[in-house]
Amino acid sequence: MRTTTGTDTATTLRIHRVTGEDWTSHRDLRLDMLAADPEAFWADPAEARRRDERQWRREIAGPRLHLQARRGGSVLGGIALLPAGYTPEHVIPADRAYLVSLWVRPAARGTGLSRALLANAARLSLELGRPDLRLDVDDTNTPAQGLYERLGFAATGAREAREGRSTYWVEYAIHAEQLLRV
Repeated sequence: MRTTTGTDTATTLRIHRVTGEDWTSHRDLRLDMLAADPEAFWADPAEARRRDERQWRREIAGPRLHLQARRGGSVLGGIALLPAGYTPEHVIPADRAYLVSLWVRPAARGTGLSRALLANAARLSLELGRPDLRLDVDDTNTPAQGLYERLGFAATGAREAREGRSTYWVEYAIHAEQLLRV
């Protein structure tokens, strides 16, 4: 993955592809994101807290490809690329992938981490031959919508009611090449 350099290894931002060996850092980041922003994600925080090591390793094994932004020994944020549908019944076009679970720790927000994570996920999607990137964001999450729009994402007009809530998922799209230019 691409690395943004700093003056030394303690300040170097590195985008890391998560493997099974990273299951504890993946778990910790995921639990922190669900505790901090539970309404922003599809996951059930209580279910995530009950998972054991085997379940976390299985999540990392796929179909999602997980990336983490790291500086020194700290994991500052993450994103996942889903080059298949959310479920076997959710079939997507062969040139499409979904960006899911973008989250940056509050102390690291506004530093370009989201842009770096998105660019690296876009690079990975291009390597997989899936340049049509999509994501869903809650219609009340205006900070996230603003970020995506500043980076070139456009709302597709697709909206899906969120189960058990009075809000909607709004779909955004971008061609992966555009994220490499920002």
